[in-house]
Amino acid sequence: MRVVSFRLMESHSNELRKAAEECEALIGSLSSVVLATAGHNSQPLASYAPVYVDDSRRLHVYVSSLAKHTALLRRTGKASAMFIEDESASSDLFARKRLSVDCDVSVIPRETPEWGSLMDAMEDRLGDTVASLRGLVDFDLFQLVPTKGRLILGFGQAYRVFGENLSQIDFLRGGSGHKTK
Repeated sequence: MRVVSFRLMESHSNELRKAAEECEALIGSLSSVVLATAGHNSQPLASYAPVYVDDSRRLHVYVSSLAKHTALLRRTGKASAMFIEDESASSDLFARKRLSVDCDVSVIPRETPEWGSLMDAMEDRLGDTVASLRGLVDFDLFQLVPTKGRLILGFGQAYRVFGENLSQIDFLRGGSGHKTK
């Protein structure tokens, strides 16, 4: 599914390789993301949206212009997106696997070929509802390009992901992770 592979940053390549594989599995297993945007006076807003992630790890969301987060995405051009493990799959709610990424946001214009191919890919990944919403002109297709992120795989298992297409992974703070379980 993914073209981009991780470049491991340290000599702890086995642990980092496993973290990279778990990151890919987390992204691939989810069809929605939690979105965070900032409103007037830096007032935070949390929401969610179905998501399509392309082979370059760019996120695409198709959202109603009536949604508050749509105006904020347009105004700021910034967002944070979080992929988070389902509660029912987690062995400990305090240590759910998650990837949070800071993103630069842009609108994909409806009249471009890119819009059509991305909507086709979203429909393939997310199902028939995309086909129903596709013709609604009060919806916008946004591309969120991750610039950096933080991957948490459990207690003492924190990593930073960064670089073009989030292709690099390293231990958070540069040291080796420690496991408590």
